Amino acid sequence: MIEKTDVLVIGGSAAGVVAAATGKFFHPDKDVLMIRKEKTAMIPCGIPYIFSTVGSTEKNIFPPAMAENAGVRIKYDEVLSINKDEKTAATADGTTIRYEKLIFATGSLPKKLRSLPGVDLEGVFTIPKNKEYLD
Repeated sequence: MIEKTDVLVIGGSAAGVVAAATGKFFHPDKDVLMIRKEKTAMIPCGIPYIFSTVGSTEKNIFPPAMAENAGVRIKYDEVLSINKDEKTAATADGTTIRYEKLIFATGSLPKKLRSLPGVDLEGVFTIPKNKEYLD
């Protein structure tokens, strides 16, 4: 299957949603498609608050409504490859997406900084932005 879009945003957490919604706001005539792997995306900066003031992961979810209400289309899939010369992206479900503009907003992954003393001590760990893990 082949899809076409004016702007393809890869990543659907904070940076992806803001990039997609902002692009649609300034260019309402353009089709904006945002691809994100999970249906549930955590608010990254809110992860520490789950363990104190927020109380649960349900209150720390980045709602897709911000992008949807701006007119952004959302596809729940994973981009496997990009062909920048042909301006196409191939996804895990077999879709090829043709785009005019591409935005990478894939976020970050937690990493232990090996240069810090004590990083391997018991009780020192990273917290991934994954709802199932946090639950």
